[in-house]
Amino acid sequence: MGIIFEIHKYQHEDFQYVVARTNKYSEIKVKNDVERMNSMLNESIKTMGIRYVFAISDTADPLKKRGRK
Repeated sequence: MGIIFEIHKYQHEDFQYVVARTNKYSEIKVKNDVERMNSMLNESIKTMGIRYVFAISDTADPLKKRGRK
């Protein structure tokens, strides 16, 4: 079981999609990337409610790939 760090895109309170997933980089680096991405948004994008959010996922999720039969 492992931890995967994700960056999610939201518009207001509505989840849009997963921008990135990684287990290669540390939690701090991914959080810093999220802060940097949010700081790069221009005012017109911010007024649309667009923002990026850090999330943690567990590889024990049921979305594991299954082997061929």
